[in-house]
Amino acid sequence: MTRPMEPTEAAAGQGVPRPPTGVGDGRELLAWLRLMRDRHPVWRDETTGALHVFRYADLLHVLSTPAVFSSDFSAIMPPPEEGAPNFTEGVLTMTDPPRHGKLRRLVSQAFTPRMIAQLEPKVVGLTRELFDTVAGADDFDLVASVAYPLPVIVIAEMLGIPAADRELFRTWGEALLSTNYELPVGAVPDGTMPEDIVRQLSEMHAYLLGHVRDRRATQRGDLISSLVAAEVDGDRLTDGETVSFLNFLLLAGHLTTSLLMGNTLLSFADHPDQADAVRADRELVPRAIEEVLRHRPPVVFQARVTREETELAGVTVPAKVPVMCWQMSGNRDERHFPDPDRFDIGRTPNAHLTFGHGIHFCIGTPLARLESRIVLNELLDRYRDIGCGTPVFYERSPEIFGVKSLPITVQHA
Repeated sequence: MTRPMEPTEAAAGQGVPRPPTGVGDGRELLAWLRLMRDRHPVWRDETTGALHVFRYADLLHVLSTPAVFSSDFSAIMPPPEEGAPNFTEGVLTMTDPPRHGKLRRLVSQAFTPRMIAQLEPKVVGLTRELFDTVAGADDFDLVASVAYPLPVIVIAEMLGIPAADRELFRTWGEALLSTNYELPVGAVPDGTMPEDIVRQLSEMHAYLLGHVRDRRATQRGDLISSLVAAEVDGDRLTDGETVSFLNFLLLAGHLTTSLLMGNTLLSFADHPDQADAVRADRELVPRAIEEVLRHRPPVVFQARVTREETELAGVTVPAKVPVMCWQMSGNRDERHFPDPDRFDIGRTPNAHLTFGHGIHFCIGTPLARLESRIVLNELLDRYRDIGCGTPVFYERSPEIFGVKSLPITVQHA
């Protein structure tokens, strides 16, 4: 029988602490997530009105039921300001069926697993070039030297973007991240953004739109050319939808991989026995990356919104309520993962939720895994010992977990 929300579940009342304001090294956040899993697995925050979900089984249900838990926030968000570019048109992560299915099929015609696999020699070469820039150094910043630039360069290569323009991608990526620094977790944006952010996002939109229109006129054998040529049932991506996918690839494809690389080194520094096992048997590299994704996920949560009144874990949830899906919590849920706080590269099965689940499972997952595997192997090839130094600076956005600066000390092989 469905029951109404009780005070500790329905509102941020006495005894229910609000989410930490920053992720940092994750300790405070992980402690809060454990508390919420145990005592308030489905919790309504009266400050923002959002529902927060913490247990693996409940998260799986939400992420698997797009007919009830929608990815389209247009019903509760204000429309774009007049004259401003539409930054959400056709964004896969903000689209519901049936349009989502067609968009995904269109994008998948261009962004294929085969295309990503064929990138491997290029990614290996780029990775070695980046490490060569710090050849001979006994200490350097892994993020600044490799983890941050590599995904940007790979994406630029895929898109056919001139090498001279790569630094623009970094600037725009940081602008996209900065749009949600000050919002409480679960708050619905009011539609306004600082003028400098709007300016940078508009510049990015115009830049990518120019490349899209160029490829419509002249095919150039790159990913943008493939996207504009993709066709399903006589339907093609609009210019706006193509630009939205490129925006998504820039942010998600770039940042997730960069954070994953840093999180891998931090995990190995905390668990040297696991690092030794991977060094001794390189076949363990993919499994090690999956355990990093579970244990130190670069993505903290995803958002949904209820289409209608529904019931979740015996709790009645009204329509048009934002739902925060704490994947980081699901990955540490004792009800699903034995000894979840233990970092174990031998863990199997390891069905973590870091890349989502269901129809919105991250389309860029193979690229993130490929790049991370190549970087980790190159690190192990070049250095017989790797240590993490100080100071370590973490990203500020509440949606992501990882470092923006990671000094490392190395002993050359």
